[in-house]
Amino acid sequence: MLRLLQQEMRSRRGAIIGWGLGLSFFPVVYLGIYPAVAEEMKSFRSLMELPIYQAMGMTMASFEGFIASTVTNIVPVLLSIYAVITGVNTLAGEEENGRLELIVALPIPRWQIATVKAIAIGIALFLILVIVSAASAFTFLAIESQVETAVTPLDIFFSLLAAWPIVMAVGMISLFLGAFCPTRRIAAMVAAVIVVTGYFGSNLAGMISSLEKAQILFLFYYYDATADALVKGQQTSHMLILLAVALIAYGLAVYFFQMRNLTVAEWPWRKAKIA
Repeated sequence: MLRLLQQEMRSRRGAIIGWGLGLSFFPVVYLGIYPAVAEEMKSFRSLMELPIYQAMGMTMASFEGFIASTVTNIVPVLLSIYAVITGVNTLAGEEENGRLELIVALPIPRWQIATVKAIAIGIALFLILVIVSAASAFTFLAIESQVETAVTPLDIFFSLLAAWPIVMAVGMISLFLGAFCPTRRIAAMVAAVIVVTGYFGSNLAGMISSLEKAQILFLFYYYDATADALVKGQQTSHMLILLAVALIAYGLAVYFFQMRNLTVAEWPWRKAKIA
């Protein structure tokens, strides 16, 4: 089992470095340019009241709002793309390219295979966030003297690192869909819909008083990407809910992976037909 985990991490090494450095470019640029555009951002206060910006949870009137809108708000969404890709490809993708059949042939129970892959996804997502968080914190350290704010480099580091539960939930949901759906394409489409509706649905429901109670149905409701979260941190109860979602999705992935008839591309409730 440990050897399989080592192999899984080796196969993800390039993605961890690539996504880590690629996503780091995003906060590094926005943090780096803030001192030069600070005054201009204050004039955007009225513009940020437009529904499209409210739907995305954006505000630019302060440094905290600027960073929350452009970094802590967007990085988890971008990393969710990788979570969907790696989650779906872990089972459904390996089944389509024939690698999963070889792994299943090993003297390892299927639940252990699914568990190793879930752990590998979680470690990969965490390491990517560590790279992005460190790059963001060091960039802010370089410009800290030019910015009037109570936020510290550690606040930015841990604020980004706190996105792990939300991307982990997305990753485990994608892993489950890869085990449940008949093909990788269907699994990826469903996972993408969950991410998009989870992000926009939460913000849009918050803008309509009659739909506020529906916010709890959307995944990104449980990740606070506001300026206050930079200093106060995430709500513990919301983080636990996201981890519970990830755990439930992992359990479903294990269950349906053990039921799955490999290479037949059928839904779990359909039996393969003998020609």
